[in-house]
Amino acid sequence: MIEHYKELLYYIKKNVSDSELAKDILHETYEKVILVEKEKVIKDKRAFLYKVAKNIIIDKVREKNKIKEIPYEENEFTVKTSQPDEIVIEQDRKKLLMSELNKLPKMRKEVFVLHVFEGYSRKEVSKLLGISLVAVEKHISRASIELKEKIRRKES
Repeated sequence: MIEHYKELLYYIKKNVSDSELAKDILHETYEKVILVEKEKVIKDKRAFLYKVAKNIIIDKVREKNKIKEIPYEENEFTVKTSQPDEIVIEQDRKKLLMSELNKLPKMRKEVFVLHVFEGYSRKEVSKLLGISLVAVEKHISRASIELKEKIRRKES
């Protein structure tokens, strides 16, 4: 049986990529085979050594990949529901925003809607409306300031 030591070690190293672990598996393989050999006759010792080594490798991989604990992220899996009063407040805020948005000058409103609600970049808005990038930035800035101020006043 010892004549298969080097080739079996090579086989195990090729499968586990860690020479220390490979040696441990090899020794464990020989221990198990010797114990079995005490109880019954092994016809093809080489094949049996490979079979035992393969099973030990599989066990080690399973043991290594075994999940010790599955973390439960409560915040990730809880359903967030809004209270009725929160829903009403949010709806009122949206109505107020839309109302104040409609009061903005036409170009300012159009630039703001394209950028904020439609998701166009400032450069894209500039090309779509045929105005300079600086003008787009000023419209967005002024619209934001005006809307915040008007909403703040109405909510107080």
